[in-house]
Amino acid sequence: MNKQLTLIASSLVMAFSSPSLFAQDSVSQFDEIVVSGSRVDKTNQDQTRTVAKISSEELDEMQVNSVANAVRFIPNVSVAGGNVASNQSINIRGLEGNKVLQIIDGNRQNAQFEHRPSYFLDPSLIRDIEVVKGPISSLYGSGAIGGIVIQNTIIADDLVDNSGFGGKVKTGYQSNGNVVSTVGAIANKQNNVDWLIAGSYQDSGVMEQGNGYKLYGTEAINKTGLAKFNWQFTDSQSVGLDYRISDYNGRPPVVGSSESLEFKDNLIDRTSSDQNITFKYAYNPESKLIDSSVRIYRNDTDIKELGSGRTEKDISSITTNGFSVTNTSNLDRYQIFIGADGYEDKLDTKRPTTTAGRPVPPDGAKTRTLGGFAHVNYSLLETLDLDAGLRYDTFKSEAKGYEGNSEDAWSPSIGANWQVTEWMAWSLRYDEAFRSASTSELYMDGTHFAMGPITNVFEPNPNLKPEKAHNIELKGTFNFENILGDDELLLTASAFQNKVKDFINLDVTVPNRNDMIACMMANRGSGDGCGGTSRSDNIDNAKLQGFEVVAQYRYNRLNTLLSYGQTRGKDDKTGEWLSNIPADKWVAQVDYGIWEIDTKVGTRAIFANTQDRLPKDDKEGSYDSYELVDFYATWEPTSRLEGLTVDFTVANAFDENYRTPWTQVYEPGRSYKISAQYQF
Repeated sequence: MNKQLTLIASSLVMAFSSPSLFAQDSVSQFDEIVVSGSRVDKTNQDQTRTVAKISSEELDEMQVNSVANAVRFIPNVSVAGGNVASNQSINIRGLEGNKVLQIIDGNRQNAQFEHRPSYFLDPSLIRDIEVVKGPISSLYGSGAIGGIVIQNTIIADDLVDNSGFGGKVKTGYQSNGNVVSTVGAIANKQNNVDWLIAGSYQDSGVMEQGNGYKLYGTEAINKTGLAKFNWQFTDSQSVGLDYRISDYNGRPPVVGSSESLEFKDNLIDRTSSDQNITFKYAYNPESKLIDSSVRIYRNDTDIKELGSGRTEKDISSITTNGFSVTNTSNLDRYQIFIGADGYEDKLDTKRPTTTAGRPVPPDGAKTRTLGGFAHVNYSLLETLDLDAGLRYDTFKSEAKGYEGNSEDAWSPSIGANWQVTEWMAWSLRYDEAFRSASTSELYMDGTHFAMGPITNVFEPNPNLKPEKAHNIELKGTFNFENILGDDELLLTASAFQNKVKDFINLDVTVPNRNDMIACMMANRGSGDGCGGTSRSDNIDNAKLQGFEVVAQYRYNRLNTLLSYGQTRGKDDKTGEWLSNIPADKWVAQVDYGIWEIDTKVGTRAIFANTQDRLPKDDKEGSYDSYELVDFYATWEPTSRLEGLTVDFTVANAFDENYRTPWTQVYEPGRSYKISAQYQF
């Protein structure tokens, strides 16, 4: 605790060492709870749900290399998968991987492979990130039992105010790993047409952790391209076409959270390509009944890997073809939002025929999902708003040689928001959500891992039931103004309990030594399968509960933030702790500026507690506490150099050598980052 107090004090000393403070009027810390461009916003559920938003300005200040690292300052949200950006995913309130749904520009991103990447976007091309915590299948369907991560890429309006031509160029450097990045974008708005073309390039070298050890798996080259076209061809109708591609070429570890990165022999060669094309149509006549949109999209994700000692590549490809149709009606005190969406995922895999002892995912497996939903908002009283929603989904998975898996699910939700006074509001909501089992969970075969000549093998389980979440959440919001003068204080607090029935868990069974020897003798010396089995099974109930508190205070030109998040997870039947539950975490932030030199400076700090609540079979914990402090500064001249922005960041300023819970590898040490951007 003394170390934490010292770090907080050092941050505050920095904040008050300047003779004058400022805060940009157009940007407020308090905007983080506002959601735009999502179904949550269309149904006003940001009033009753816990939502965090990261703006493009904050992304520039942090200068992060991945989407996962951008959200780590949010309470009860953490990075999963280790320190290599291409292996990372996001954990929300103890649920991660395919239990958290990813949305990019309004479309589902269904690429989910074991130990392989699913977050591909370069943060430099993102205009904002929205994290919605808690189950939300009533609007988004399967996969959203932990929450959703929404990424919105830049649009022409970000580069052109009214009409004409505009663009930006940006270059950056990071000392740890000698990371060099370049970004370029151009856009045009003319009459009823706008378009945008953008691209980014990043070259990362070998990074070092806090104790100076090398992290070889961080070498990579990332390239991202983005193109958008929109045409308002009548007063009420518009069409659009979007295209996005992300290419990655690097040498990460096979399993980012369990392989040592101090030795090159633990690495593989991996190339990843993720592409999306989307057609959009909107019909918005002057009618309270009709505000419609249609989306048709296709995602293609291809991952190729070549491990040490192998000559043939592992190939994993998933293609998603999907659509969505929605409409909003505003009828005085009623708002009605209805829609339907569906998609088909096709998984194709190829594994080396000359190398034994490898997992064998299903080749040619398909999943088809179709769902429809309706959501109603109703202002019962001037101070009391109600919302209710219901969604029905049907889905089917199949693979050659296996029994098909067909299920359906209802996902109801209900919420209430009571504005007690001008400064106090309370909300209460209940949600049910589901996640259908992935084809890998249903049909995975082959070898999981080897212990010399003895192997542990996967057992398919095509009878898996979908996971079903039942979540209740209470939230309070308190907003005070003019307490000491030109100031405001916003407090938000929420408590939740999420019970997940038929929780899907990979059950790894390893027999004792004598049984393994007896198995080899019975198999005439072959150890195949003598190391036990790995099988995805439904466990009765997982119970996750916790709370979070966020305090934001602005005084004149000074902004501060302090938050705390806590999650607990247990098997509700046995009482055993669950894995992947994040550590309790404090986050502190202070920023201010000097108008005379057009500069903003600030600091962010994370104080994570020890995580020693572990399952009985966990051999890696406990996980030590750590303190992580970043300093940042932004210079944005308003005179002769208008349009220029320079960001400087000292990440992990005190060179902390730390690892996050449920990983073996350590995070990068201190790094100096600088970027310069010019917008014209």
